[in-house]
Order: sequence, then C-alpha cells, then structure tokens
Amino acid sequence: MWPVKWSSKPVLVVGGGAVGYDLAPIYDLNVPIVTSWQAADLVDNWHPNYFGRPGIYGQRVANKVLYESDQIITLGCRLSKWMIGHGGLRAEQKVVMVDVDGAEVAKFKTAVQIKMPIDDFIGGLWTMADSTWINQCVLWRVPLVEEAHADTNGYINSYRFMERLEPMLRPNEIITCDVGSFMCSVYQVLRLRPGQRLLSSGGLGEMGCGLPAAIGASFARDKGEVLAMIGDGGMMINLQELATIQHHNLLVKIIVFANDGYAMIKGTYANLKLSRVGVDRASGLGMPDIRRIVHGWGFAACDVRTWKDFDTAIPSLLDHKGPALVVVHLDPEQAYVPRLQPIRNLDGSFTPARLDQLSPIL
Repeated sequence: MWPVKWSSKPVLVVGGGAVGYDLAPIYDLNVPIVTSWQAADLVDNWHPNYFGRPGIYGQRVANKVLYESDQIITLGCRLSKWMIGHGGLRAEQKVVMVDVDGAEVAKFKTAVQIKMPIDDFIGGLWTMADSTWINQCVLWRVPLVEEAHADTNGYINSYRFMERLEPMLRPNEIITCDVGSFMCSVYQVLRLRPGQRLLSSGGLGEMGCGLPAAIGASFARDKGEVLAMIGDGGMMINLQELATIQHHNLLVKIIVFANDGYAMIKGTYANLKLSRVGVDRASGLGMPDIRRIVHGWGFAACDVRTWKDFDTAIPSLLDHKGPALVVVHLDPEQAYVPRLQPIRNLDGSFTPARLDQLSPIL
C-alpha cells in the first residue's frame, strides 16, 4: 500500500531539496501547491494550483492554505521557522516529509519521514484529491500588491516596482537576490515561469551574497546575462566585485535598492520600541552615492526616483550590452508587509502571531 492517502485538505510543500527532480506530475493531482523561498522557481508560479510562498513575510493566500490544511506533505522542505512562523503548525496537522535529513523531521514530534527519491514518491500519488478543498483555496486569493504598498513621501514603493518589472523579465531570466528588506518585495510579488531562475542564499541569510552569485551565474552562462537585485547595505559589502565584472565584461545588470541603511533592523528597533543605532544616516551609518562609484569602473548607471525614470531606465538596463546598474531610491521608512507581527502583551512580552495573522489585517 502506498504510504500516503489524501486527507480532506492536503497541501504539497516544495522545498529546495526538490531541485533536479521532475515535479510536473504534481500539477495533475488537484492539490494546492506552495513552495519555500528557495524553491520559488521550481514550480510554475502561474499554474492555478500554485498558491505561493508562505512564511513570516509570506503571501496571504499561501499562509492561509498552509495554516488551514490538515495534511502537509513536504518534498525536500524542512519547514523552517521562516516558513511556518514562530507559532509553528497546529497540533492536529499531519505532517509527511519526503526528506533525507532525519534531524529536520525529528523537529516535528508527529511527522512521518519517507526516504525515497522525490520523483518516485510523486509517481505513487496518482489519485486526484477532492476538488472541494482546492476550490476553497481559490476563494482566498487576494492581490499581491496591496493598499499598504502605496508610494510614500515622493518615493517609489518596492512592491509596486516588482509588479511593474515582472512583465519585463525574459523567458530565461536568471535573477540573483541579495539579503535585505527589499527581498521581501521580490519573493512576495514576482511570479516566475518555467525557465526563469531566482537564486538567493536561503536559510543562511547573509548580506552581500547577491553580487558574487551574479558573477558565478554569469560565468556559468559563458559570461551570459544575469540580473542582480541588491540593497544598498548589501552592496557595501562587496563593492570590489564590480571590478571583476568590469574586467571580464560580464553581462551583469544590477538593481540597487537604496533606502538609507538597514530597513529590517529599523523595523526591529521599532517593534521593540528602542532607539536606532547604526542603521541609517541619522543614527551613524552613512551610504555613498553608488551611481557615481560605478561610473569609475565604466558601468552605465543612473538613478530611478520616479515612475517616469522607471519607464526609461529599466528597459535601457535590460537592453544594455555590457555591465550596467540603476539605483532605485526607496522611502527610508517604507513598511515591508504583509508580515507576521509579534503580538506585544501588556507585560511587555511577545506572543507569536498565528501563521494566518499577517499584518496589516485586511
């Protein structure tokens, strides 16, 4: 007997461990599919059975589907805190993990581990699930760009930027994404099609990974084109790598999101009601004019401050036949939402929000 039978509300969770496997058969199972951030490009984001990427900075429908499901089947996904929140799963949710790492499975007391190749496991899931559940999931869909993503204080909002950028991406686009607040916009808004890749450091979460990753990806494509998205803080860690790009004339196109420092840490200070230290110009951290710096290496470069700038600069960036960079200026106080906001109690302690309690509450 096959080790898994469908419950009434199952969900398939695809993780980075599924790289290299043929996942096409899962589209025919009539089961909702969600992915980790690392597996964002392993599934056709436009398929009607795909419901996004859950997490602390997840998409509303993805979080809702994962929270309300009664059977979670993971394919190479360890269900990290970043994905399921600090509140964790509901006690009654059944978890089946197709994973080689028993230590990760053991973190869930009632989880069942299945050790077999992912494609072999998928091959046994031939029976379609009942359509009532997936029809309910469809009703939970909401726009990825919300009212909270309005442009503020004369600046472009990064979520709306991703919405405008998405249709400009080429069928074989390779995107490397650094770590920082802006990456929430990338993973919450961009929808990828087969052939497009989105690469980040995953659970390591280290700033400065985006530019070296772009260089490696370009060499892997025989000095081919790569689009790198990097925050101004992350850019400061590896500025010297611009010389490598220029020396080898790599087709690396860079979008730098400048928000005067470290927005994620700004948010942490705000949540804890603490004074800022070393996170922006006012608290002791200075950022250079990156556009002027890259001109010294011979890069084509410009600033994007308005949507009129966007309409000119972004197509030119993508069409340029050499290294190029644009600096997108964001509101230093832009909010990165939706997100799981810890609930502050009267005694000053915090309670984790449920996975489906993304703020701001709609």
